[in-house]
Amino acid sequence: MRRILRLQDPLVQEFCKLATKKDFRSSKKRCVVAGTKLVQDLSKRHHFHDLLTAIPDDPAAEGLHATNRYIADARSLRRIARLTSFEGLVATLDLPRPRFEDLVDPRLVLCLDYIEDPGILGTLLRTAVAFQWQAVYFLPHCVDPFHPRCVRASQGALFEIPFGRGSMEDLQKMCRRKRITLCVSHASGIDIGSAAYDPPPNGVALILREEYATPWGPPQAAMKIRVPDPWPHSGRQPQDADDKFNPSSLDVAVAGGILMHHIKHFHYPQIARSPLLASPTDRA
Repeated sequence: MRRILRLQDPLVQEFCKLATKKDFRSSKKRCVVAGTKLVQDLSKRHHFHDLLTAIPDDPAAEGLHATNRYIADARSLRRIARLTSFEGLVATLDLPRPRFEDLVDPRLVLCLDYIEDPGILGTLLRTAVAFQWQAVYFLPHCVDPFHPRCVRASQGALFEIPFGRGSMEDLQKMCRRKRITLCVSHASGIDIGSAAYDPPPNGVALILREEYATPWGPPQAAMKIRVPDPWPHSGRQPQDADDKFNPSSLDVAVAGGILMHHIKHFHYPQIARSPLLASPTDRA
């Protein structure tokens, strides 16, 4: 085990570069993960290239498999983790490979565009895994999902859920090929909790974007949907105009979480969690 004494150590600089430079991550095909619980959880399924601890023989690192082990000073750990206060484990491991083309029967696909905040992107990915969506599709205008803050916020979701990347045209072709409906979260869309909403028979590819991002026009072929209005389900009515539900007041992490939960558990509860397997119901 080697002790890293200074922030200027070449290895520390390499790990910092892995954490901050997307092109460097891509060339090395590795990323940084920071946080004791996250590192411990990933160790159950992955082998680490490097494992950094704050103290020798750290009990939190017991049983973890890594090719190289180092002791890093506090400043180095904070810089690599991109946090102002940090004392946990840091590790590097191989980037997961995109598996979107391997999917047999995708019915619930989360599509992300113009998500510029790594923390928000990580929250959406973690929510997708929690609510049993089957895959994620990254459109060109997203922050890198392997940014350390995204990996930390998602708790390593992309090491579990299949994902792919491509253009809007590629996404539309995929939807036609798999016969699923492209939907977009939109304030003027159909309330998915209302009787007027007829869930597409073969599943959905749901596009989410940050509400303050560059203005855009959703694809004409996309179905516009919105978060359910809570008033009809509460047994009460709004007292005045200010009490009426305004879906545009929700940020993308909240709106996306509500949409993912409602779509999966109210409209497609039978769909298999894994898109690598066929769902039990037949396609229309």
